[in-house]
This record gives sequence, C-alpha cells and structure tokens, in this order.
Amino acid sequence: MSLNVPPSVLDRYRAIEQAELPATLLELLARAERLFGDACAIDFFERGNAMSFRDLARTVRRLASGLLGAGFVRGDHVAVLLPNRIEYAVTWLALAQIGAVMVPLVYGSTEREVSYFLADGDVTGLVIDHGLMAERGLKPGHGEMPPSERIVVVGGGEGDCLCYDELVRNGDPDFVVSVVPRAEDLMNIQYTSGTTGLPKGTMLSHRFWIIAGVVPTLMWGLEFRTILSDHPFFYIDPQWMLVAGLYTGARVDFANGMSIRKYVDWLADRHTELTWLADPVLERDPHPRESDVSIKLFLGYEVGPAMVEEARRRFGAPTRECYGMTEIGMGLAVPLEVDDPSAASTCGIPAPFRRFRIVDADGHDVPDGEMGELLVGGEGILHGYYNRPEATAAALVDGWYRTGDLFIRETSGFYRIVGRLKDMVRRSGESIAAAEVERVLVEMPEVIDAAIVPVPDDHRGEEVKAYIVLAKGVEKIRPESIIEHCQKRLARFKHPRFIAFVDTLPMTETGKVAKNKLIAGASNLRVDAYDVVEGIWR
Repeated sequence: MSLNVPPSVLDRYRAIEQAELPATLLELLARAERLFGDACAIDFFERGNAMSFRDLARTVRRLASGLLGAGFVRGDHVAVLLPNRIEYAVTWLALAQIGAVMVPLVYGSTEREVSYFLADGDVTGLVIDHGLMAERGLKPGHGEMPPSERIVVVGGGEGDCLCYDELVRNGDPDFVVSVVPRAEDLMNIQYTSGTTGLPKGTMLSHRFWIIAGVVPTLMWGLEFRTILSDHPFFYIDPQWMLVAGLYTGARVDFANGMSIRKYVDWLADRHTELTWLADPVLERDPHPRESDVSIKLFLGYEVGPAMVEEARRRFGAPTRECYGMTEIGMGLAVPLEVDDPSAASTCGIPAPFRRFRIVDADGHDVPDGEMGELLVGGEGILHGYYNRPEATAAALVDGWYRTGDLFIRETSGFYRIVGRLKDMVRRSGESIAAAEVERVLVEMPEVIDAAIVPVPDDHRGEEVKAYIVLAKGVEKIRPESIIEHCQKRLARFKHPRFIAFVDTLPMTETGKVAKNKLIAGASNLRVDAYDVVEGIWR
C-alpha cells in the first residue's frame, strides 16, 4: 500500500524551520513570562507543587543569582541528583541562566556510578536531595565528591552544605545575567549508554533543547493545552516537554514516576492532551475512565498497527510512531494526517530540522529498499561526547551522526527500522550497554567471563539475560549472590533477570563473544536459566 504525505505537512515543517525561535532557554523563559504570565506553567501534581510562568521565571532568577553569589560561575559543570520535584526544573533553568552546564544523574545510581559520573563529567558542583548523601554513602570532599561549599541540598539541611531554599529566598527576583548565553553554548552533559560499555556524556546545547522542545509540539498541527510527563526528569523527555510548555503556553504536568496503575486516572484528572503512550496499559482490562480522557495525541515507540488501533478504540485518540534519541532529539515521526495502517509499522518521515542518509559499511548511500546504517544531520544535534574524542570522531562524520541503527528507506520516503548495530538491551525504554553489565559481573572472583543478551519480552520489550562462566575451581554460585553484587554497582534497571551458567562462550575469529550463536542456539532464551523475578529455574 502506498503512503502519501500531504503537501500541507511539508509546508508546516518548512514553516517551523523558518520560524524565529528563541536562541536560548534564557530567551525562552523571558518570552514565556511575557506572553503567558499567571497561567500555570508546571505542576508536579503528586507533590502538590505548581508554578505560573511568572513565578517560575522569578524563582529561576532568584536561584540563578543565589548560585552566583555562592561562587558558581559560567562554565561550571553541576551534577543534579534529585527525584522528580519542582526544584529539578528550577535548577536546570537557573543553571542555563548563568551559563553553567547541568549533568543530570540517574536517581538510582550507586555510589560507584555517582563517582564515575562526577569524575568523567569534570563536575565541580552538585545539587542533591536531602538525606541522599548518607543513604548512598556520599561524603563532601571525599573521592570525587565536591566540597560542602559546592553542594546544594534540596529539602533540608545537610551539615555545612548550601541550602537550596536559602539560595532562592535570598536571591534577586530581578536578576539580570551579565554574560548572555549563546545558542551553541553547552547546556547539558547528558549521559547515555554506549557501545564501549560505560555511559558517555552527550554534549547538548541551548539550540538542541529549543529544537527538541518546539518540534514534537508544533509538527502535528494541533494546539496542546496540557502535556503529561511521567518519566524521571534526568531523561530528555521531561526536559523537552518543559521546553515545549514554555514555548507554547501549555501546562506541563509531572508525575513522581511511571505507573501503569495510575496512568488512566492521570489522563482523566489532568485533562492530558499530549503524552507518550504507556503501551502496557493496553494489555490490562479496560479502565472505566478511558472514555473520560481528553487526549489529542499519543506519541509511541515501536507501537505497531495493532496497538495503534487498540489505543484508538479504547481512548478515541491517534497514536503516532516516533524515532529519536538523546543525541538528536526527535528524528522521525509518522505525520498525523497519514492514517494508513501500514504507516504504523514505520518510523515515519524526517522531522523538522532533521536530515537522513542510509549508508553501507563503506559509507556510501544505498538505494531505497536496501538496508544500511541510519545517519542523521541537521541543526542542534549533539556537539559530541564529553572527553571522548575518539568516540566523537567515530560517531560524527562530516557533520552526520551515526546512529548504529539499521534502516530501510521505502520508495514512499518512509523509514523503517530493521535492527541495531549496537550491543544494547532496550528494557522498558532504558538503553543498557551489555559491556557495562559484563564488566561488573567479571569483577566477581567466582566469574571468569560473562555475556549479556536481550530476551524478547511482551511487557518490557527486552529483558536482560546473563551467561556466566565460572572461574576455574568454582563449581557453583548462587544466582542471588550475583544480583547482590549488581545491586551495589548498577542501577536496578540494569540487573539481569535471567542467569544461565555455561562452561564456555562461543567466540569469533577475532576473539569476541559470538552472541548471535548464543541467541540462535536457544529455542527459548528463558529455558535453562534462573528467573530472578520469579525466583525459579526455568
């Protein structure tokens, strides 16, 4: 079935690209205060904290001046380790005001992981939740931790550290920055897992965030008054949604975290018009409030035609497939006007500000219908990976970002993903580098080798399976001890669910683990493995 994109879609995309957008988040916030004033801007509704556009702007200026007064300066790298709370959004915007760089950390990070991020990101300051330092064994001035005068504590006091509330209370609501940030100035070092195993810091500019927030909101030709974010704020989705609300005047609602049980009630109570589809909700029995929602559009990832139709039937709303990543923001999407069911099995067409190529192993463009690696270009993509010149050179070639994903461009102009070059596991939207988990496993004295592979899962997309080779002389090890080892070193979402013990791992001629043979040799990857969730051998 052929797919046709109406000319009006392409006209709208061109208009977005030609629009005069704010250059920085500083300009964006000032514009939002001027245009939208006392309307509600953000609502962390599960905590009962909301701010108008005017109050948000004033609070951001207070914190920005307070940070400057405390010695934070332009160019500082400041890590943020907070749960979803309104102070996270204020901190991000305040750091942007003074030209500092935010390094958001996964809230579930262990002491070991925090130390890695602080060192790798050249972090000189930290904003952290009250009580978390003691909980995670973090001490000011010890190891990679900044000294107490460079640590801002949110939600209470913590020794000699700075107090967030005092910085805001004593700050200047009319503060004006002396050195105005520029569009291409670095704004985030956003960590994302990579093929080398350890997470890499993706360098993202003000221009990246302006485009990342404007495009997913305007490209559909709809007006959204309310947006729901249920992801942790250290991911890019809540951040671009905040930018989207500041640009359009929409209220952005932030949940404490994802919850399938609460999801439909949120949609109904918050009158949500734009959000990501929590597709596991479609596997549950229909919720009595599904007919009460005001949703105009669900964004989806690998949803498929059947899921699109089920969401329409139950919620009366369209779902559109999107493709993006930390390095590029929104890349591809199926236009709202294209309602052909066959479009749902593709990632759509290029979004505004994004250009694509599909190339072979030699970097030559392949014709439509042939598979190759997807390359992305355009304004506002990543600047590179922080302190990773080799990784940057490998990923950015002549201005094109190598995604590591295999695609086919159909003659219709729609792009279809067919696989990944990267050795990753995609679990509940989280990207897990196999090499990072493997490195932690072989640190156990009982383990001589390990291999991580994905296991298809209807609920989470993929689960993590670990193949373990025991060291010489070790006959047995409890699976529980492996998980206990991981709990001290890895965030929870990276822990293996399935554990299998093998005598050897198949190897390639170049000495790498032949994971394709591990996967191809098993009719069911869950069999002959210990299921950590169920606590049984399968």
